[in-house]
Amino acid sequence: MIPSVTAAHSLLSAAERAAIAEIEATTSILQLVTRLTGMRFAGIAKFTDLEWVVCAAHDPLHMGIHVDDVLDLETTLCSEFCINPQALFIPKVSQNGRFATRPVVKQYAIESYAGAPIFLPDGRLFGALCALDSQSMLFDDPNLPETLSLFARLIGCIFFANLTAADQ
Repeated sequence: MIPSVTAAHSLLSAAERAAIAEIEATTSILQLVTRLTGMRFAGIAKFTDLEWVVCAAHDPLHMGIHVDDVLDLETTLCSEFCINPQALFIPKVSQNGRFATRPVVKQYAIESYAGAPIFLPDGRLFGALCALDSQSMLFDDPNLPETLSLFARLIGCIFFANLTAADQ
């Protein structure tokens, strides 16, 4: 269930919302992620202790995941980064017993997933950069994990710089 937009706004500070809005590169990065992965959705999500909050989305597939949507963190595939902070690629979610039963998989008809954790330069886990599709993907580029992780690092650095500037 998705809480109201007002609830999402309370999970993101004014500085965080402003930083996301100021990052002109976000849309370009998300478009690049869809091109590199071959997937048709890419997004940036913030983690709270219990929630997964969409900060930015590129959704030509119209999966129905929108900015300010909030999901229970434990129901998402991205929650894996709280346990293992390494890039994660799942070419056929439906054939992966560990992930196929998560509610978000059925809710959005997710068949493939690629993601990387977003860390702020001070080491805090901010959230995730993820790509999704309703079709299975091969992920045959051996550089893809490192490339996705570099994009996540770039997002974390830009976001942190904007947050730091907003706090001053």
